[in-house]
Amino acid sequence: MTRPPLPTTARNRVEVIVGRFIVGLAWMAQAVAIGAYGSVLLTSPAWRTVPGLALACLGLFVLGMAGVWGVSLAEEQRIFYARGKAMLSRKLGFIGHGGVLFAAATAAAALPNPGRAATWVVLASVALTAAGTWAARMQLLFLPPEDQAVIGAITQREAQARAAAFDASEKERRHARLSAIVGSLGYDLTDRAPNTPAPEPETPEYAWDIPPRKHEPVVYFIRNGNRLKIGTTTELKRRIRTLALRAENVVLLVPGGQPIERTFHAQFADLRIGNSEWFAYSGTLVAFVTAQNRLARKEEAK
Repeated sequence: MTRPPLPTTARNRVEVIVGRFIVGLAWMAQAVAIGAYGSVLLTSPAWRTVPGLALACLGLFVLGMAGVWGVSLAEEQRIFYARGKAMLSRKLGFIGHGGVLFAAATAAAALPNPGRAATWVVLASVALTAAGTWAARMQLLFLPPEDQAVIGAITQREAQARAAAFDASEKERRHARLSAIVGSLGYDLTDRAPNTPAPEPETPEYAWDIPPRKHEPVVYFIRNGNRLKIGTTTELKRRIRTLALRAENVVLLVPGGQPIERTFHAQFADLRIGNSEWFAYSGTLVAFVTAQNRLARKEEAK
């Protein structure tokens, strides 16, 4: 006889209890690891013959690596939603952990042979337990792929905004410096030559209609800065919201499903970013989208 599923409230309660247990286990494993490494380091007979300066340098190294380890764990837990930064923190944590483990294993090398092998086995077991329990703890914090896609789009937009702000600030700084130098020579610096006409404004993109409900499959071209995603969906409005973008970011719609999508992916394969559905918005892709928008405007004007 199969056991009936737990009620939602009971299931949630069990998940909370299991989550707290894994959190406690993860941090306890880190504490046990640092305790084991410290015990081996402090009791090793090797330090009796090491000069004071070398011993001080080793102590600073161990303290520094332990600090990198602890800070990286805390930082990874704090920014778990930003996968790239969290993985960087984990790599730094592995470096710190490995540094302390290496020092402890080196200290254990001075022990007599039976004790030396046993100590190495204990250190390896403690290290694997600490890494495994921490990986399980972070797995609990992972968001579903759809939610993570929203967070990824938002963090990417923030990074692009910061990069644009830095570029603008840098350009302004260089302009001010150049103006000062040119002014010291008795000239004025202008952004445009005296007889150069002002640039014409960009032609606005065609405003594509976004279906409010589920619809026939369409291949959408949606822009995010200097990148463009080519995908297919039957719920475009929901897909736009998932990508944390707006309807204005849709620069082209083509009726069709996955076969049409694959055709476009092959057509612009040289602009593809990795194995994703994102492409560099430049060259032939810009020309294609512009031409299709121009055709759509002409059809609408008839």
